[in-house]
Amino acid sequence: MNLIDRPFVDVRVSWQPPHRCSSHTIGPWLPALLLFALIALGLAGCGSADRSHGYSDKPPSNRTAYVAWQEWTRFGRSTVVYGGSAGGYINRAGVNEHSEPLNSRVGDYWGSCGHPEWNGRTSGRPWSGAFVSWVMAHSGVSAASFPRAGRHGQYLAALYDHQRSGHASFALHAPNEYAPKPGDLVCTGTAGPTWRYADSRTARRRIDNTASHCDVVTAVRGGHVQAIGGNVKNSVTMSLYPVDSRGRLAPAPGKIWMMVVENRAT
Repeated sequence: MNLIDRPFVDVRVSWQPPHRCSSHTIGPWLPALLLFALIALGLAGCGSADRSHGYSDKPPSNRTAYVAWQEWTRFGRSTVVYGGSAGGYINRAGVNEHSEPLNSRVGDYWGSCGHPEWNGRTSGRPWSGAFVSWVMAHSGVSAASFPRAGRHGQYLAALYDHQRSGHASFALHAPNEYAPKPGDLVCTGTAGPTWRYADSRTARRRIDNTASHCDVVTAVRGGHVQAIGGNVKNSVTMSLYPVDSRGRLAPAPGKIWMMVVENRAT
């Protein structure tokens, strides 16, 4: 039998203190480390900015704003941005009024005003006022506090009368007098806020005759008022309107601001 010599390995273990990096070792890497830290902080900051200014899945706490927000979400989040970029929001289309289920839902909006037979297929009947009336009804505002009307001028003139009587759940302000908050209405008209400086009879007539559209405010963030209205882009649409440093409505392309309606009911 052949004998095979087994290899002998002499293993010796000795302890050495851990290596310490000297300032000369770290020095060349310091600029790169600082740059990496700054980039990480910048990315974290961008993420926070997007969450605070862009789309948010967190519903508003005001009841009126919440009802409008639910309808907007249900029908595809149609969006119009005024005044440049708005932190992640972009123009987008939602469910069209001529398509189901919004088609039938428009009939529900009109039903709150006594006309359930009118729906999304009914031509020549703008339903933005009916949408506001439906939102108020479903957020618990009584008809005595907010009249159910399919025309903006009709319910705004009634709210003006309520305010003059001293028993109002809603207060009408000129756009430069008041910063809107969730649950309020922002309204446009062909004559602007001229009603504010007229005698009561003239003011009421101007409100009734010149009001053109109102949206329900759901949030104020990122330098914009976010407000949801019906019959905008043939859908339930959120419009983002710019505000000034005081939070009051700023000029927006194609818009003549008439008033802001303060909601004290919800």
